[in-house]
Amino acid sequence: MRAIPKIDLKKRKSNQPHVVLLGAGASFAAFPKGDINGVQLPLMNNIVSILKLEPLLKKYGIDYNGENFEAFYSN
Repeated sequence: MRAIPKIDLKKRKSNQPHVVLLGAGASFAAFPKGDINGVQLPLMNNIVSILKLEPLLKKYGIDYNGENFEAFYSN
């Protein structure tokens, strides 16, 4: 079995294929106040704040300025 290749965080580069699956906002539209426990559902424009990823991005020197996550990830 092939091992998953490691990502070089210092170079911020991976030439390996990757997939990110996200919904189209239907879940958020159905549950605008969050799930049964009040946990908000993430969208492309708030996924970093909802999942509290800012400290992790800063730890690795990745600049994130609140842009849409799809555009951010593509860059």
